Amino acid sequence: PVIYKGAGHGFMRSGEPANPNVREGDKKARDEAWARWTMLLKQLP
Repeated sequence: PVIYKGAGHGFMRSGEPANPNVREGDKKARDEAWARWTMLLKQLP
C-alpha cells in the first residue's frame, strides 16, 4: 500500500479538478496516484 502524506479519505474523488473545495493535499495525492497507476498499467504485458 501507498500512503500519500496530506491526503484524506476519498482523496481520489475529493482531489478532482472540478471540485470547488479541493484540498491541496488531496489534489497532490490524486495526481501522484494517477501517475503511479498509469505506470503500473504500462508494465502489463
